[in-house]
Amino acid sequence: MLYHLYKMINQKFENYLETTALEFLENKAKYKEIISIHHTDADGISSGAIIKKMLERLGLKFKQYAFNLDVSWKNYIFNLGKSFKSPCAIIFSDLEPSGAIICDLLEKYPNFDIYIIDHHLFKKDPLREFPENVYNCNPTLFGLNGLKEIVGVTLNYLFAREIDERNKDLAWLAAIGMGGDTLDHINNYKSYNKLVIEEALELGQIELHKGICAFGGQFERLDKALSMSILPYIPSLEGDRDKARILLQKLNIDPKLKITDLNSAQINNVVNELNLPELKGEYITFPKKKGILHHVFEYAALISIVGHDNPSEAFKLLTLNNVPKNLKIKYYKHNNAIVSNLTTFLKLKKIVTKSAIFVDLTNKIDVSRWSNIGSFATINKIYDEEKALFIGGMAKEGNMKFSVRCSQLFIKNHNGKGTNAIIKEITNRFGGSGGGHGLAGGMRIDPENYPLLTNEIDDIINSINNN
Repeated sequence: MLYHLYKMINQKFENYLETTALEFLENKAKYKEIISIHHTDADGISSGAIIKKMLERLGLKFKQYAFNLDVSWKNYIFNLGKSFKSPCAIIFSDLEPSGAIICDLLEKYPNFDIYIIDHHLFKKDPLREFPENVYNCNPTLFGLNGLKEIVGVTLNYLFAREIDERNKDLAWLAAIGMGGDTLDHINNYKSYNKLVIEEALELGQIELHKGICAFGGQFERLDKALSMSILPYIPSLEGDRDKARILLQKLNIDPKLKITDLNSAQINNVVNELNLPELKGEYITFPKKKGILHHVFEYAALISIVGHDNPSEAFKLLTLNNVPKNLKIKYYKHNNAIVSNLTTFLKLKKIVTKSAIFVDLTNKIDVSRWSNIGSFATINKIYDEEKALFIGGMAKEGNMKFSVRCSQLFIKNHNGKGTNAIIKEITNRFGGSGGGHGLAGGMRIDPENYPLLTNEIDDIINSINNN
């Protein structure tokens, strides 16, 4: 294994990944076709692109499917499986069905080999073990953090790199997926994420810069970049370009300057004036690409925006050096909505308890944006991190719908318990439905139970510590 030559991080994981790659190479001759199934966000699209190139280099017949999780896994995979030529291999990239569904699938189609190249927490079937034709490379099974240490595209890149060393030329794709999934500064990357970024940098596929990180608007002139920033969101500017221009003029900085034009003194003056130390850091660019596609965070954001509804168009973006006008307009609309909605979120009345915050967005923010706002409110730490966040309101079905978020600090303070544990306890007490993972989830409850929920939430959260 090449990576053993200069760095070993998790030997058990690396050994299993290497063994899986060798098994795939040994088995490939028997497969009538390979099925690649991946998610539709930036992490999934870039993972799918890596697997596609890997299979092309091997000269294998394959079909590729982008799945946005809009239907149940059981309906999706069983209907799709009817058309597969047996024996085949299914590669799940940046998503995976539960262990129970995989076991059910293999009972019906025993000649399918399954390769799980996904980083989300795996839902094991407690009553059944996987047969030998399932190769589960999920890094969380080996004690790795599936976000901070190894996102989906990093895992898929490492797998492709094990299959064929020529695939090292795809490291730049991993940078895109990381930018979209970690939502963090490059200097905070760890473990395998950091390792792959370093490789892409050494190969000259990416460039690393220090300075202002107004993620969301890095490609724009400075006043617009600051007002468009969604990571960090700048509360004092409220997305207002005029406020950004006035602030810059006060600092004797030309608002027309690009972020790359600023000297160290100007950078420090902007950061200090806004009192946002997280505005300063490192960012990645692609030397041959322009505009939105020149910057990794913005590139990833655009792919995620496009990919949900049109995965083929998102794939096409990976081959371009500049963004078509229609997609640039789409990007601005989406980004500006996030900034506007975060501003609205901060101004709305909130129910605050010892352990939680409730924000009713009914008729304030479009329901399609609730989950997105929950994520960016959490990432930007614009509410008390020691509390769970519930944002939502009345849904058209007549129930109340909530996006629920917890910070890493909240989970640390509650014995490793987070969103999924809270939602489970709520639905046990009040009915309804929902689920998620430690940091994020969603749920629905009867409106009549909302007052009870806000009154009992502290007891609910306290109880998860004892379960």
